[in-house]
Amino acid sequence: MSDYVGKHILIDCYGCKVELMKEGTELFRFLFSDDGPVKIEVDDTYIHETNDEVIMAAYASRVHICIHLYPDMAYAAIDLYSFDSEMIPTSVMKAVRTYLKPERIRATSVKRGDMTAITDMKPSTKLKTTTMRKFRNTGKKINNAGKKVARYIVHNRKNRDDLGPE
Repeated sequence: MSDYVGKHILIDCYGCKVELMKEGTELFRFLFSDDGPVKIEVDDTYIHETNDEVIMAAYASRVHICIHLYPDMAYAAIDLYSFDSEMIPTSVMKAVRTYLKPERIRATSVKRGDMTAITDMKPSTKLKTTTMRKFRNTGKKINNAGKKVARYIVHNRKNRDDLGPE
């Protein structure tokens, strides 16, 4: 049994057919019609069109889908969040692929709402340090250590010189 209550998929579509991106409402009709591939009952929609961008959002009970179309770049960004276990986010991805015909597509899936998470919520970060960067960092550390030693020696000489001859 999964401890996650939501599914969140981010879809990037590259090299889409530009002529299919100009009119956003057609994509919405394709996705959400009665015989369309996305089987949700849409409660509300939002569409905003400018010369270089089309933004569309559909809201249903426990689901939202937001689509950004950029015809000038032949790029589409889709954000799908589902809190509904019946909704299968990959069906949206397949439908968008069918409609926009992108050359490349990349999807990132995120599980949302882990109700059993007790651990610290800080994200773990992994750093990649190249060999050249390690070499420079080591050189810098040696240089700084050398400066500290030189300051120590100068400081001790001053104190010793004030005391008179050795």
